Amino acid sequence: MKNKKAIQKQQADFIEEQKKQAKLFVSQIDKTKIETILLSGSVARGDFFPGEMGGMIDLVVMKNKESGITAEELFGPNQEPEIPFHCIKFGDCWFQILFIDFISADDFIKFDEARKFSFLESEILYDPDESYTKELVKINEIKKNECAQELQRKIGYINYLLSDYKKDRWLRRKAFLQLHENLNTAIRMGVVCLYYKNSSYAPAEDRQLYYSLTLEKLPASYEKIIHRLKNQNTNCGLNYKRREDLFRKTILAFVEDQEVGD
Repeated sequence: MKNKKAIQKQQADFIEEQKKQAKLFVSQIDKTKIETILLSGSVARGDFFPGEMGGMIDLVVMKNKESGITAEELFGPNQEPEIPFHCIKFGDCWFQILFIDFISADDFIKFDEARKFSFLESEILYDPDESYTKELVKINEIKKNECAQELQRKIGYINYLLSDYKKDRWLRRKAFLQLHENLNTAIRMGVVCLYYKNSSYAPAEDRQLYYSLTLEKLPASYEKIIHRLKNQNTNCGLNYKRREDLFRKTILAFVEDQEVGD
């Protein structure tokens, strides 16, 4: 699989040009009522890889909370109304803009986890009074505490799913399909726990596994382990046992290891 690091290397020059275009675009915005601007999404991550349908550069533009200015007033009409962002074309580049009030630490804590992840992978392009930079100190402390709490909560639920009590219920019925499904849930939660072990929130579910391949702290041979765990025969109890044993010895043991975290 071509992971994020490989794409970052392959796309480095192209992504650097996209960042230049983003900075150029930001430079010509009337920022009188703007507090902070972030470069977000795949350009900020360094793995922007548009296909035949193209792609857009993600920006988060935070206005002063007391300002009533709208995205239309600042950027002009939304050129792609079906997309849930304010989209405009600048030069040869498309931008999709999340236009919101300034985000404080108190606002951040109310976000869902995927949105928290996306904010913290962003790059600051404009923050003249360091308002957002100061809030980031508080936000990172929130992240540290929440990741530690969620790690323990999810480990507890994984062990519940894989407990002898739960397995006996389905083994008595020879319901191997449900056993495998419960294990699949445990594996997905185990992947999320890997983010917490790396002091990170987890991204949206449709990209969690892919991005996890380039986390700094991972079990040895992590990608091979994932392939073996995904190889399942849902009618077979022996196949279930093989998968559960592998998961317990690798991913679960890793996330439960108190020495691995910060």
